[in-house]
Amino acid sequence: MRPSLRPFAYVAPAILLIAFVLYLPSLFGIYYSQFDLRYVAPGRYVGFNNYLRLLGDPDFLAMLVRSVVFTAAAVSLTVALALALAGWVNTLKGWFGMAIQLLVILPWIVSHVVSALLFKWVFVNDIGAGLWLLSQLGISVAPLTSAASAMAILIAYACWRTMGFAVVLLLAGMKSIPEELYEAASIDGATSWQRFRAITLPLLKTPMLIVCVILTLSNLNNVETPLVITGGGPAGATNIVPLDIFMRAFARFDFSTAIALAIGAFLANMLLVISYVRLVKWRV
Repeated sequence: MRPSLRPFAYVAPAILLIAFVLYLPSLFGIYYSQFDLRYVAPGRYVGFNNYLRLLGDPDFLAMLVRSVVFTAAAVSLTVALALALAGWVNTLKGWFGMAIQLLVILPWIVSHVVSALLFKWVFVNDIGAGLWLLSQLGISVAPLTSAASAMAILIAYACWRTMGFAVVLLLAGMKSIPEELYEAASIDGATSWQRFRAITLPLLKTPMLIVCVILTLSNLNNVETPLVITGGGPAGATNIVPLDIFMRAFARFDFSTAIALAIGAFLANMLLVISYVRLVKWRV
């Protein structure tokens, strides 16, 4: 094999697998989205009529706004808290620092459905331990009685579940920064905030890019969270894109607009990844 082709041979199996399980179904989805689907069986050709029906849905724009608000709030809050927590854990030594890392990452390694059910039983159900504890402190909370509180519950769950992943990745980036840079900055009289702003943040650009991309895609495509915790309620206040796709397909059996929305979500995911990479450009 020619040396110039050897790198492509190494990555070819992974690329072919990704193309088979991701891009090929997407191409089929684009094709079938142009037909009137009756119980998944393609009927007459309708062109872009399914997309026009989707755009004409009076709840479509509100659903998109809710999805953007949920994803942006969850990712921003998670990254900010994870950055602070990783900075604190980076100063810990020995078994205590390891115990904090294990405690933080536990929600990430548990399955989505299990962690969502646990969160719901503690903070959403009327007999949940979290609500009972808040009531003992004199704080009365009814999470699913208003749109704002229900959305706040979803955002809180997303932060709680993905915090561990973000902390571990950012902590690994912090530990790779040479201590000599901080020592030189301290000798020059830089404050802790100046060292963080001028050294830590620039050198964490790549880990933060990876965290933002993965968390954005995770939150934007996660159907288990709203389905298990709120069911899209109250009155559709937490109905976001992945849940809407699920409900259209498997509750209302409207596979035509469901697949059109799924294709739109797939294209949006690709644009988000490309935008993130071009924004950061993988440079420090």
